[in-house]
Amino acid sequence: MKRDRSGSFSWVSRDGKIIIAARGVRTFGQGFIAIILAVYLAKLGFSLAQIGAFISVGVAGSAFWVFLESFVATRVGRRRLLVVFTFMTAGAALGLVATNSFVLLLVFSFLGSLSSGAMATGPAQPLEMASLADAASPARRTNLFATYRIVATGAGAVGALAAGLPVLYQRAFGLSEVSAYKVMFLGFVLCLLLVVLLYALLSPAVEAGAKQEGLTNPFRLPSRRVIFTLAGLFSVDALAGTLVPQTLAAYWFNTKFGLQLSSLAPIFFFSQVLAATSLWAAARIAARIGLINTIVFTHIPSSLFLIAAAFAPTAWMAVMFWQLRAFFGQMDVPTRDSYTMAIVRPEERVAMASIHTVGRSVAGTVGPSAGTALWQAISASAPFVACAAIKIAYDLSLYFMFRKVRTPEEEERARSRSAIESREPAPGQAPEVSMR
Repeated sequence: MKRDRSGSFSWVSRDGKIIIAARGVRTFGQGFIAIILAVYLAKLGFSLAQIGAFISVGVAGSAFWVFLESFVATRVGRRRLLVVFTFMTAGAALGLVATNSFVLLLVFSFLGSLSSGAMATGPAQPLEMASLADAASPARRTNLFATYRIVATGAGAVGALAAGLPVLYQRAFGLSEVSAYKVMFLGFVLCLLLVVLLYALLSPAVEAGAKQEGLTNPFRLPSRRVIFTLAGLFSVDALAGTLVPQTLAAYWFNTKFGLQLSSLAPIFFFSQVLAATSLWAAARIAARIGLINTIVFTHIPSSLFLIAAAFAPTAWMAVMFWQLRAFFGQMDVPTRDSYTMAIVRPEERVAMASIHTVGRSVAGTVGPSAGTALWQAISASAPFVACAAIKIAYDLSLYFMFRKVRTPEEEERARSRSAIESREPAPGQAPEVSMR
């Protein structure tokens, strides 16, 4: 790819680079918080049920703020909301350090959208996605979203490695275990303050002409039918995906094949590497066959590999099918981001991203419980098969409902091909020769 003299991608706007950098810093912090959060709460003496409630309240808070921003983003402004929501999360993280009251911790979890995932979506992500849509040319938009996701994946992985720092703090500074965890929360606050600084550097162009007087009602937007139909479809996909979360998959490998943590860690690390690699491939494939085709025709093989893994007779075959599933399973992410931001107006992008995020968050809260219930009621393979079957049904539904809904650049390419084909001579017919 073409790079400018500073070593950055020249086809990405300054605002786009700032947003990607902010996402990287934020996800780095979320990477180590995701690992230590439950352990920290347990060290404070809270039960497993209380820890689950804390996480659920954080997910609910995220969904609430995302839904709210779909109404107010065009009036308040994307840049201002990015700063406000990040300050709220920083304040909530400070609250975790300052109090041991469970009621107050629940309040902080809701206000700060605190949850347990390194890649957990919060109110910042829909605003970032809406702003990124204009940070590159339409031809490069999918590449841009792939870059955005790759940076987030890599930063989250590095953040996970940083989760081992509390042990070093205890040895080097003689801190107690709880105090060492509190240092990590302070580090998370510093990361978020850096993110605030980056957001403050965004130009007014980040609003993309979307800022306007009055509130935006997603239920009255011109594209509301498309927005809510896609949100419903993506919610089904999210429900299916959370039937087999990484934690449950690791437990399955352990119980079925006896694989220990020393073996599981490299398996899932390599899965992340393959997933990140596939994001670049997705952008290239989409440029040739279209966004919807890429989403569907890479997702279906992923589901078939998941079924194959569930019934694999040996550990090495199960691991192989799992890695193939990991490679194909994330190709729909940047293409989905690009597609959803391209088929609506600029002033509708926050609503599209917000409703999409809310739907996936709500559906995702049901999946893990349903997956374990299927495991107990039927067999260990049941959640794998259910996940794959639902995803295939989602893919086929998406294809038949939206295969003719193209982005503006796809329409332009189709018109160009039609024009070229109309000038080509029929088989056996000599080309026309100008007599001028």
